[in-house]
Amino acid sequence: MIGPRIEKIKQDIVDMLRKAVDVVSRHAGAALPEPARRRVKMYILSLPSRWAAASTPSQPTPATDNAVAANGLTREEETGWKVLTLAGESLQMLRGVMTVVADTLQSAEEWAGRLGRNKRAPVTPPESIRDEKEKENGQDEMITDE
Repeated sequence: MIGPRIEKIKQDIVDMLRKAVDVVSRHAGAALPEPARRRVKMYILSLPSRWAAASTPSQPTPATDNAVAANGLTREEETGWKVLTLAGESLQMLRGVMTVVADTLQSAEEWAGRLGRNKRAPVTPPESIRDEKEKENGQDEMITDE
């Protein structure tokens, strides 16, 4: 029977969505400007209604698991299509969020370029690493001075 496998896939999709929304929620608020935050929020919050609209059957579903609905699908097949629709709508939502983040990053890089700054600033090592390198350089200089 394929029912348990469909349920497992559905649970995997829901878990992935929860994790993605959690990460986006934690970081988008601090990292994105207000218009981008609103767009991200719109993409996330519109997912349930878009999924409901996309997965609503045109005909009522049967009451039993083995019966065939007017649309020709069994309850199990219909559940599979709903899970597939959830996956597709989730992918669209994530694409939208990624587009907002990419557009914001590109805009920030262009703005920084107009100010004459490098697109990406070099990463400075933490102080502890810098201190160690300075000590090494100081020791090297002492050896060469002798």
